[in-house]
Amino acid sequence: MKTRIAIAAVMAIALFTSCKDEKSVESLEVKKSEVTNENFKVTLNVIAKKDDTFSLFYTEDGTSDFKAEPIWVGVKGSDAEQQVLYSLPADVYPTQLRIDLGMNKDQQDITLKNIGLEYQGGKRVIAGAEMGNFFRADDSKCTFNPATGEIKALVKDGARQNPSLYPHEANLGPELQKLAK
Repeated sequence: MKTRIAIAAVMAIALFTSCKDEKSVESLEVKKSEVTNENFKVTLNVIAKKDDTFSLFYTEDGTSDFKAEPIWVGVKGSDAEQQVLYSLPADVYPTQLRIDLGMNKDQQDITLKNIGLEYQGGKRVIAGAEMGNFFRADDSKCTFNPATGEIKALVKDGARQNPSLYPHEANLGPELQKLAK
């Protein structure tokens, strides 16, 4: 038994002393990389009183044929204004956007204060009545008052519809392209 312990101790000492690759602190190279964020970002400032999930759809071909998988973001219910941030994949530059505002069947009216668009340092905030120039309600699911930002889900056959804002293609497309310049 003593022999096994002695052999194990000798092996441990040999392992820790013979494999040392000592470098001085001065010889270590520190690599600095510049952190850049090239992703297109969309920020919604909203008031949503109940927990929910919002999604952002986008196209890259100029159409409003939103077939690609959206970006989903969880929203905590609050009486206070909060930001909902979407960051598109690095290789994506959108030509049209659609915003779906909630799947919670118990959600109350939602207030959209503004929509921020950001790309490579360029920023554009769309607020107030101007939101109506770029986005419209899906009339089969909700109403949207751009002046107040109020979005009311419609109720059909006792079921709350999930509100969506679609682009005014002729206005939103060129506005998105301005950020790419």
